Amino acid sequence: MTIEGRKVAIVSDQPLSKSTLSKALNELGLVVALNTSPDRVTKEEISDENISAWVIDLADEDRWSDFLDDLLDLATAPLLFGEGEVPAFNSDEFIRWQRRFNKKVTSLLSPSETISIPEIEIPEIPEIKLPNKNAADDSESMVSGMAPEKPRARISLPANITGNWQKGSPAPYVWVLGASLGGPGAVKRFLDVLPEGLPVGFVYAQHIDNNFLPVLHQVLGRHSVFDMRQCGHKRKVGIGEVHIVPVNHQIQSSKSDGIIFVHNRPWQGLYSPNISHVMREFASCYGPDTGAIIFSGMGDDASDGAMAMSDAGAEVWVQRLNTCASASMPEAVIGTGRSSFQGTPEELAEKLVQIIASRHQDALRIDEHGDDVSIDDPIYPF
Repeated sequence: MTIEGRKVAIVSDQPLSKSTLSKALNELGLVVALNTSPDRVTKEEISDENISAWVIDLADEDRWSDFLDDLLDLATAPLLFGEGEVPAFNSDEFIRWQRRFNKKVTSLLSPSETISIPEIEIPEIPEIKLPNKNAADDSESMVSGMAPEKPRARISLPANITGNWQKGSPAPYVWVLGASLGGPGAVKRFLDVLPEGLPVGFVYAQHIDNNFLPVLHQVLGRHSVFDMRQCGHKRKVGIGEVHIVPVNHQIQSSKSDGIIFVHNRPWQGLYSPNISHVMREFASCYGPDTGAIIFSGMGDDASDGAMAMSDAGAEVWVQRLNTCASASMPEAVIGTGRSSFQGTPEELAEKLVQIIASRHQDALRIDEHGDDVSIDDPIYPF
């Protein structure tokens, strides 16, 4: 698929960056239809379906939080964030930066060809606007995502999920969310529809520039009932929490109790964070009580982790390829033969609620047969 002639938008709060980004995109044969600062972008422009991609470069993300919220809520095209400092057009650093930038833009606008996978029927969720939730947390975060379609209603908590589940208490289920290019918008859609009271926590590994982690944290927490947390040293993942994995520091999960350790050493391999590493850590600790969902992204990170998850008896799912901004990472996971489900972000959320409800029902049946368990124990592992 050729990208020449397609329209892109640039939004930056730095005049020099706007000029450099425009020249780089023009050299790819793209048409820069909008090149402006965040305070001048209208909601009508954000919703313009003729825009094929948004390139965002902000020096002060906190100042433009309202714009970022509107962008994730309203844009119909994929978003590219977190390219670090844009060098001057005639500088020595520009050529190296341009190669990386061109690769990402090309991948964003020419996603991998999708393969045919049988559809699984998911009940339709009514399309209504969710109430706003003010984000407030001290976590690391960022964005490079694909924007949502229309806001969906939050999924109802199944009636059989009972018990004294305390938000923040150790989660009986801890699932890994992995994403790269195009992932944050999809992850936001997934989290936004999950219900309050679902006894699960998440560890979220996102390939992104470290400088943009605070933006990710803010945007993801805006409408979700889940609390965004920094993946901190000697912490456990709690019910109703999303722990965002650091970009520059490797993590480890204790095999005996799931406590997370953050090490002062970089990630090994090509990816930071290394999603496969995170998947292996939680597979070895939680076994079948974990799982992984791989969203839009470049490269083949998560494919090794998918095998470790599957070997531990855990589920591995992926975002449906034709809904990804970049499908290569989910496609690589499918290629391992270990993925058991594919869906839109909302379908993935619905499936997760279904599987937790099903396993909770199994636990109720065990309890009825007189086993020494208590479903009211907030750390009971289904």
